Amino acid sequence: MRRLSTLYAAIIAFALASIARECAWATDAKIEAGATIYGNYCSNCHGDELRNTSGGVTFDLRRLGAADHDRFVNSVLNGKSQMPPWRDVLDIEQIESIWSFIRATVDR
Repeated sequence: MRRLSTLYAAIIAFALASIARECAWATDAKIEAGATIYGNYCSNCHGDELRNTSGGVTFDLRRLGAADHDRFVNSVLNGKSQMPPWRDVLDIEQIESIWSFIRATVDR
């Protein structure tokens, strides 16, 4: 019985390690996609690699906290102040990729 429990524990540990590797890969791919999308659509106003050099003219995305996700998505979809809405340009998956890039950059 003890050997069976050890075997089950080993199988579960192997499965969890495999899942974790897949999740890490997906996250890395999403961050990379977000960096590309950010570079193509956002960096002109918000700065390369989130380095805002506008002197306060545009929002510094490094100020977004992890709890600001909904605010970010709403601003991208609907626009805010001088920022135009991107609803008809970017889909939600692209917006989430940008968010992943922002979080990975700010939270390092």
